[in-house]
Amino acid sequence: MKALVKLYLIIIGIFALIFALVNLTGILSVEDIKNYLEQIQHAPKITIFLVVMILLASDVFLSVPTIFIVTYSGHILGFKLGLISSVSGMLISGTIAYILCRWFGNKALKLLLKKEEEIDEVNSLFHKMGFSMLLIARALPMLPEATCCLSGMMRFNFIKFLLYYLLGTLPYAIVLTYLGSISSSDNLTPAISGIVGVYVLLYLLWYFKLRKIHE
Repeated sequence: MKALVKLYLIIIGIFALIFALVNLTGILSVEDIKNYLEQIQHAPKITIFLVVMILLASDVFLSVPTIFIVTYSGHILGFKLGLISSVSGMLISGTIAYILCRWFGNKALKLLLKKEEEIDEVNSLFHKMGFSMLLIARALPMLPEATCCLSGMMRFNFIKFLLYYLLGTLPYAIVLTYLGSISSSDNLTPAISGIVGVYVLLYLLWYFKLRKIHE
């Protein structure tokens, strides 16, 4: 179990570093994304749809603020279009992470975990827990990206990966895009309360899952 947690922390740390560098260098800050989405809110729906999808798809490289983009997509596109664009973007991002780590993950795994027994432990645990890990991967920021990377590294079945990742992403996207769609610039309470509620619920599921495995 320690090896799996260690690997998760390393991968999350890498994504956190990317996020910090992207923001510090001014390549694409949270404020930039917010301003840009506000500027294009009166553009054709298809333009906004594609922008949202591309932003979320780039998450694996730029660590964009997913929860804000998903919620805001519901606000400017409406529930249905916001949901489709958000889920599509997140699935593309997760698939890219999976494929890249499946191709290059074996070498990276040996660099991150020096001991062969640690690699075997992680491989065994992840194949047992893959379903639930992907379902509750949205519990914390950067955890989804880390879980997608691990799925690729462990050569988790691709069809199962997509299915489980979709099952974990869909409820998250439904709640946030719906709350975004019923929120207004003057009343952000539904969106904020929903964001907090989603994170608390997913975190509790994640915590009890890890606790059960540890026991």
